[in-house]
Amino acid sequence: MGIAIQAVYGASWTDRLRTLSRPPPLPAWRRLLMEFALKDIALVAFDQFTDIDLFLMWDILGRNITDWRVRILGAQPVLHSAHGLPIPVHGPLSDANRADAVLFSSGKQGIPAALASPDFLPSFDLDPARQRIGSICAGAFILEQLGLLPDGRATTHPDARDGLLARGLQALDQPLVCRGNVATAGGCLAAVYLTGWLVESMFDADKRRETLRPVLPAGQREIYENLIEFSIKQGTGQTTGSIRMSEGRSGLPA
Repeated sequence: MGIAIQAVYGASWTDRLRTLSRPPPLPAWRRLLMEFALKDIALVAFDQFTDIDLFLMWDILGRNITDWRVRILGAQPVLHSAHGLPIPVHGPLSDANRADAVLFSSGKQGIPAALASPDFLPSFDLDPARQRIGSICAGAFILEQLGLLPDGRATTHPDARDGLLARGLQALDQPLVCRGNVATAGGCLAAVYLTGWLVESMFDADKRRETLRPVLPAGQREIYENLIEFSIKQGTGQTTGSIRMSEGRSGLPA
């Protein structure tokens, strides 16, 4: 049938049918408004970053393209992970200063090397009054060096706690510690709590649940959602105590 139509009416007629079936392109001004309305989230990385710390945050946040855009920033065009994986970045470190949210990745070797670079810390002019700022694991050392932990409370990977204590900080044994618009998360999988805190603080709890639901294990959604909610409340000082898990029930403060 398609061949016959083309023979009678010509290729231009079938091309017009295809064109009519496509939605009209958005006007340039409307596309610009939509892009302007998106929140801008920056993930800061460096050579020898911990793979899961960066990629878990990138994957969780990168699934949503209607409420925000997420970009990886670095000091050079291509970074290499702790496992040797090369990744291109989307922009320089200084782009973080214009972002709505900035999350710092971690790295056992990457953090000391980044802090030793004379150009790394001077690239940032962050303002927690207008930005949400967070770190995963040893990324807390960057926040401390930038003066973003004035109350001296933070969390980090358990193996790095002594380093925080040596700097005179109070290293709390919990997955998330927040003060206003600044948050630190401890342990690679705590990226779930960090991104959850970020989304909930920018939007609401429903958007947080919508964002994290795709990565939760099958058959355990309720357990994880309760754990995430508790951890965010604990991190923001809305509840105290520890989590207790029991068969048939979850998310109960001890």
